[in-house]
Amino acid sequence: MIEQRKIAFDNISRVLAITRYDIEQHQLVNDQSLNIHGENWFRDIFNFVCKKNFFINANLETKTGNSSAIDLIDKDEELAYQITTTRSKEKVDDSFKKLAKTVYKKYTLKLFFLLEKSQFQKPTKEYFKNTHGIDIEEHLFDYTDLLKDIEALETTKLIELNQKLFLKTSEKYTDNIVLNLIFKHLLKEKTTVVVDYTDDDFGTVDTNSKLSINRINEKISAKIKESLDYRVVLDNFYNEDNLITDLKAYIIDDIYKSILLGKLKLKVSERELIDKKTSELQDIATLHQLDFNKLINQLHQEIEKSIEIDDWNSMGIAWIIIAYFFELCDVGVDEIC
Repeated sequence: MIEQRKIAFDNISRVLAITRYDIEQHQLVNDQSLNIHGENWFRDIFNFVCKKNFFINANLETKTGNSSAIDLIDKDEELAYQITTTRSKEKVDDSFKKLAKTVYKKYTLKLFFLLEKSQFQKPTKEYFKNTHGIDIEEHLFDYTDLLKDIEALETTKLIELNQKLFLKTSEKYTDNIVLNLIFKHLLKEKTTVVVDYTDDDFGTVDTNSKLSINRINEKISAKIKESLDYRVVLDNFYNEDNLITDLKAYIIDDIYKSILLGKLKLKVSERELIDKKTSELQDIATLHQLDFNKLINQLHQEIEKSIEIDDWNSMGIAWIIIAYFFELCDVGVDEIC
């Protein structure tokens, strides 16, 4: 039963994480379809987890017409929820003002954010305290809060929740789709991607030879070899809006290059590093006997920080990215490259 509980919770956690990135990408093309689907889906999740009596309130009348301030209502508990992706002070403030003009003005309003909840600074918190008489942090929730409530469920209820509301959704998120969403999220967070079009080296070499040449330890070698199974999946992204090219520019020529520069500045003068490409910096790193295990481990940590979601650990997204570029000689040196 313990193993079944872990499997269920891991799947729930994974689906909630993927859904965030899916909604994010739909928003970039102004497609709100997943937001609408999200209202109904989260209503069902809230009902199950919190044992509430929510219902969709799609046509709430106010003095000014239809309100967008409320999505879910629990009349028994006098509780109103808004499900949203907008985190601005103005949006949150407007929600409380609109609620005050309805018959539900005495209800407690909570905002559930489909992406990430607002992180307001002290002046904004004081504004809500003075204007609405509330501690705004007590009214803001996102998937991290929901996961805590789910984790607190009894084992049988947690397994039942997974079977009812998450299993079917998880089936549609294939490895291909998940990787696609992750890569696009990484590139979205990196607002400016500078591509070096003079570097067209996408050749590969024997992985075992390269692991040996770079003196990669058994632990990291195992991670790289396991992750190479996704090589074909990543190759399929070449024809999709320069996705792999842009990913290389961000992971290799931004993150990895910064790591190399940071380590090399302890070994050589900055003058020797000016205008050097990532591949040239790797050659210098080899000359000065830098430990590529440490370089790769730091790169792994930086990628995971960029993804910001721990729920991908079972799939090892960061290792998939590293293995892919390791085989292409963008991470680690090889005399053939």
